[in-house]
Amino acid sequence: CERCEPGTSSGAGSESCSECAAGTYAANPGQGQCVPCPHPLSSERGAVICSFCQKDFYLLQSADPAEIFSSPTHYCKPCPPNAQCSDNTSLASIGVPTGYWRASPSSAVLTACRDLGGDRAGEARCA
Repeated sequence: CERCEPGTSSGAGSESCSECAAGTYAANPGQGQCVPCPHPLSSERGAVICSFCQKDFYLLQSADPAEIFSSPTHYCKPCPPNAQCSDNTSLASIGVPTGYWRASPSSAVLTACRDLGGDRAGEARCA
């Protein structure tokens, strides 16, 4: 098989290299197969390291990709209840659905909007 560059692999008997799929990586040249990212990390296609959090997790704080890779559960935290976290979500980019709010982009706490009641029944207030 061919000696492939990092981010690619070549299986036994293969004459060409293939880019690693998203969620896998090949850190070293000549790898026979791409390796799945450690939980809860993910990667883009052709990755040499897994450096961002997978769906349903968010990156608590920015760091060097090698640091994130060596301590994934320190940097990737479960998405807060009712929030939306796609691949590569950071604390600042957590999705806040309609009917919820959060105090600032540095908060992972979502609060439900309240019904005002009385003459304003059916109206919600987020404050």
